[in-house]
Amino acid sequence: MHTRVQNTLFASGLCSCVNDFNLQFAVTMAQMSAIILGTAGHIDHGKSALVKALTGTDPDRLPEEKARGMTIELGFAHLELPAENSDSNVLHVGIVDVPGHERFVRTMVAGATGIDLGLLLVAADDGVMPQTIEHVQILDLLAVGSGLIVISKSDLADADRLDELRARIRRLTEHTSLHHWPIVACSARTGDGLDEIRRTIRKLATNRSPRENGGIFRLAIDRVFTIHGRGTVVTGSVLSGRAAVGETLELMPAGLSCRVREVQSHGSSMADVVAGQRAALNLTGIERNRIERGMELATPGYLTATRYIDARVRVLGTPRPGNTSAVTNARSAAGQNGSGFLRPCRVRVCIGTHEAMAMLVVMGSDSIQPGHEAFVQLRFSEPMVAAFGQRFILRNETAQVTLGGGQVVRPVSRRLRLMAAGEMESLRRASSTEETIRCEEAIRFMGIEPMTALKLACRIGVTSQSASQLLATLRALGRLVPLVSGREVHIDVLNALQQRALAYLLRHHQSNPQEPGVPRDRFIGWLESRSTSGAGRILYERLDKAGSIVPRGPYVAHRDFRPALSAEDAALLEKLVAEVTAARFDPPAWTALKSIVGLSRQRAKVLEDIARTEPRLVQFAPQHFIARQVVEELKQLVCQLGEGRSFKLAEVRDAIHASRRVVQPLLEYLDRVQFTRRVGDERVLISARASVDCSTAENAS
Repeated sequence: MHTRVQNTLFASGLCSCVNDFNLQFAVTMAQMSAIILGTAGHIDHGKSALVKALTGTDPDRLPEEKARGMTIELGFAHLELPAENSDSNVLHVGIVDVPGHERFVRTMVAGATGIDLGLLLVAADDGVMPQTIEHVQILDLLAVGSGLIVISKSDLADADRLDELRARIRRLTEHTSLHHWPIVACSARTGDGLDEIRRTIRKLATNRSPRENGGIFRLAIDRVFTIHGRGTVVTGSVLSGRAAVGETLELMPAGLSCRVREVQSHGSSMADVVAGQRAALNLTGIERNRIERGMELATPGYLTATRYIDARVRVLGTPRPGNTSAVTNARSAAGQNGSGFLRPCRVRVCIGTHEAMAMLVVMGSDSIQPGHEAFVQLRFSEPMVAAFGQRFILRNETAQVTLGGGQVVRPVSRRLRLMAAGEMESLRRASSTEETIRCEEAIRFMGIEPMTALKLACRIGVTSQSASQLLATLRALGRLVPLVSGREVHIDVLNALQQRALAYLLRHHQSNPQEPGVPRDRFIGWLESRSTSGAGRILYERLDKAGSIVPRGPYVAHRDFRPALSAEDAALLEKLVAEVTAARFDPPAWTALKSIVGLSRQRAKVLEDIARTEPRLVQFAPQHFIARQVVEELKQLVCQLGEGRSFKLAEVRDAIHASRRVVQPLLEYLDRVQFTRRVGDERVLISARASVDCSTAENAS
């Protein structure tokens, strides 16, 4: 049963990589090189016939495709090009054959994901057709910069017709990334030109820059199915990195973990797969019904699911010829007319192997002119994943017309303010060609979000090693500040948060001018709710140390705030200050003060709150106040007693002629403000703080 199912799957083309799933045929990757080639072109121009003629494999695998003679789903084949000399590797070409019908453009875009070379077909008899033009536009928008153009069915045209068609193709591709692609004429029926196509593919593959095969793995899933006795299998093009048997990967945007049980590529079981290969991965730890086409497998922690992606978009300049009225209607429905995108509009975004609906909003402008570019925000109806620099295609809501395409600038964003100058400047920095500028802006934009080198690598388009180096550089420059539990934030984020906190205090003071401030615990809670767990007290201490806030008993206030007092309260406060000052080192308890005799409990509580905010008074114990100038005298005396030695409570008691009842809470206050430190029954000066305060007291005297 197992063998029969496998043979059925293989024969039907469900996976060019599913054969035996045994590692006994493992291939050493050092002995081979691999690329992915994707076809493109109008329906019935011979894409599938050419693939079959080159490889012997018919990429049309579905019965419906056989019956209708039309490619509907992605097809796959493998072309092995032998070494040209002893120094060359065998070149393994994974071919992705795409539909040419206009109804299947989303499938065509999915097939173009991750390809190294493009192969555009134009039939000699039909010439350039509507989907020829649209596929050229899509290849250009996806920045497929290397490939070849094949004039198929060359046996149906004479030399003059072929020359005319070459000139027409050159005009069509003149201002696109396809303008330098070689043009080869061939006939899949007679075999003419097939060897030249093979030589051209080999030459193009040799001249292209190698992919990054280490580090971060990404595979865009284009099929998922189950093999009896083996479980879940996914296939797709490896976009970057390497994945080996036994490795743990993350399924995104679902955020599910799975393990690679077995690997195949080009029909052979392997120890691992790398960028530039078609791959089939047998997964464990995840159910088939949790995986859908369009999802991605990636190195855990690299991708982040989001509903907001910022990008730079280019609008196509002119509609393709053919059904002009349909194109005009579709563009109008998509928020377009002769002036480009005019308003927020719903579009279909084809990115990777996924298609999703999104609201497109133009940043900093009312429209994008045809043929021009602009920053946009894509607001998706479902979570998405992307990486910096990733290309995508925009189609109208009804999937009739390709509107344009773009490149991801910020793969994880938030809802932006469309016309804010600061947002535009941030986007310009995020799209900078300088890695250091992109890195700093990404960290600034992340705010207090936990940051890792992997996340940063995704958001600025570098390797994780480069991201680590950039982080080290920013630390050395003082641009990163430790916050809590190893979490770092950009200094600008910290400063902005502190400014928000001060603004919060000022708003409270304005609404409650007679209150002494905000309760300290509430203020710390406010800070924590705007940052992260454990950071509230750290931020509070930074503000306190900077002198931006003033702790007043259980309250905290802005440094510039003084409670607004009525004439009666001001008079009571003056009486209170005078009484406490006169008492010097033996101030009475709050309830024993003559100043509050005759006051109701409520009025006494109001006056006590006011006393806590009064800079001439210090609350050194519950319901006990002392004059600040007396505290300074005490500090000076303690400096003299503790110079070079420890001292006892009794020495202070004798020096100020006060009872132990008063001296003990006073010394405990000095401990709390870190002027002294208790060691057993004795105390010592805390050198740094005490030296400053002693010097201040000495100068004042």
